[in-house]
Amino acid sequence: MKPRHPVLLHLLAFAASWAIAVLVTWPAAVTLGEGLIGHPGNDTWNHAWGYWWFMDGVLSRGGIPFQTNILNYPDGGSLYFIDAFNALLSLPLQIAVGLPATYNIVITACVAWTLFGGWALAHHVLRDIVPAGVAAVIYGVSPHLLGQTYNGISETVNAGWLALYVLALLRLLERPRPGRGLLLGLALALCALSNFYYGLFGVLISVVIVLHQGVVDFRRVRWPAFFGYTALGAAVFAALVLPVLGKLRATLDADTAMVKRNDEFVWASLLQHNITDVLSFFRPGKVYSPDLKAQYGEDLLIVIYLGWVAIALAAAGLALHRRRRDLSLWVAIFLVFWVFSLGPYLNVGGEYVRVTAEQRLIPLPFLPFFKAFPLFSRISHPFRFVVPATLGLAVLAGHGARLLLYRQRRATRYLGGVVMVAAVLVEVLRLSPAVWPLPQSDAAIPEVYAGLDGPGAVLDLPITVPNLERAVYTYYQTEHGLPSPYGLNDPLPEQLRHNRLTRTLYTIESGYADTLPRTLPDLELVASVDLLRALDYRYIVVHERLYTRPKQEMIETLLTAVVGPPRKYPEDGISLYEL
Repeated sequence: MKPRHPVLLHLLAFAASWAIAVLVTWPAAVTLGEGLIGHPGNDTWNHAWGYWWFMDGVLSRGGIPFQTNILNYPDGGSLYFIDAFNALLSLPLQIAVGLPATYNIVITACVAWTLFGGWALAHHVLRDIVPAGVAAVIYGVSPHLLGQTYNGISETVNAGWLALYVLALLRLLERPRPGRGLLLGLALALCALSNFYYGLFGVLISVVIVLHQGVVDFRRVRWPAFFGYTALGAAVFAALVLPVLGKLRATLDADTAMVKRNDEFVWASLLQHNITDVLSFFRPGKVYSPDLKAQYGEDLLIVIYLGWVAIALAAAGLALHRRRRDLSLWVAIFLVFWVFSLGPYLNVGGEYVRVTAEQRLIPLPFLPFFKAFPLFSRISHPFRFVVPATLGLAVLAGHGARLLLYRQRRATRYLGGVVMVAAVLVEVLRLSPAVWPLPQSDAAIPEVYAGLDGPGAVLDLPITVPNLERAVYTYYQTEHGLPSPYGLNDPLPEQLRHNRLTRTLYTIESGYADTLPRTLPDLELVASVDLLRALDYRYIVVHERLYTRPKQEMIETLLTAVVGPPRKYPEDGISLYEL
């Protein structure tokens, strides 16, 4: 079905993408300023804080920030905000409507853009509106991306640029031109700047596509012109991306790095935390392997489910297509990236498969790439390779939808497309491991923070709240703007570990006792308060509702004895101690 008005068609596809994105992120559209899309026990708080920190750096200090002294106080550290791309684009929006609404609009826009990118690529390949819509929903509302939205990892939701880069590469192969070469470089640059994982995927998918074209239909491409204009695009890519990549590398390698990515951390994450279980690609229901909640007490969900509707449509395409060679590119893309997504060793049912004779793990193609190439050596989330794998699966499913609807009347074709889209949405939203409706983190900031003024730092209690949940204190910083001792990954900051008062507070929080000991080292505790004052700590904010009643009474008794009585905020369950 070729459109008579392609511009209007793309506008309608973009509007439809937004409508589906609103459905996926519902009810955020009607509660923009009340909650942040994402689970409060995950990365939601840190990513929302990053938008504010980026804006504060640009507006207050006149440049993109790469250093902070308001986290990990008083040491601070180097930091590259991983979603700087969206933060930069959303600056005017944040100024106009505030942080919570901006964050929700950006997440919804990323879902919409991924849908639209999938549609644009599928429409170019299939030349048919209806199956392109089916492919777009399979790619844009994949269980993996829905899971990443749940996890609050905002940059990974923005997968539309990857599909648009593939489209740009296919167009350049079809007709090499200088403008298409420039567009290719720009598309890959946007892909990488929005998410460096997706930039790497773009490079790898280029290798797959070019090799496939050379093997299957070498004579169809004007290779000298293609490589010449590709070099032009590569220059554009390098000019835009390499300086930013250099900044990212510098912040990670600095001695004061807020986020550590050393080899030991990456390897441990691969083998113990970010595990890809083969069964999870095909197993519906709320079953997770690994179950990070059970193993580590984390609310992060690793979702890689492909969806049986998508698999069935792709199988129909392979079965019904008369020239299966036309589908071989998308089969290759799916298989290559699916195999990479399995990680370094084969894992089935949550357990590594071992060779019986020597109990050795079974290595997979990811492993030699990880050891041989510097960019691969930084990858601690191999399951993210499921994104380009899903893109290949989506186009295959689009072929299947087109063939199933072939020669049907227009009304029947549209109805059939709607049924297929509905089937995909029902499976992903209700039957897959992804959680829907998406949870929201309460965006309301307690009244106490509006009254804090500097100079001086803020110590929020409890200390022992799990790391990602404790990041809500970082989010509250967007209101008061004062330094905090907490970093992004540290379970317990060193300066709190060595201060007698904060160490005592930590012991009370983490211990089993429900009453204070009869005697306490009064002089040491008072001296510790003086040390905090000397470090320019001014406020201690106690979130009483995060304690059990006995613990809360113990903390209040101790702090009142060494600091003085607090100011109470009963509606928020907060006590404020001023040093």
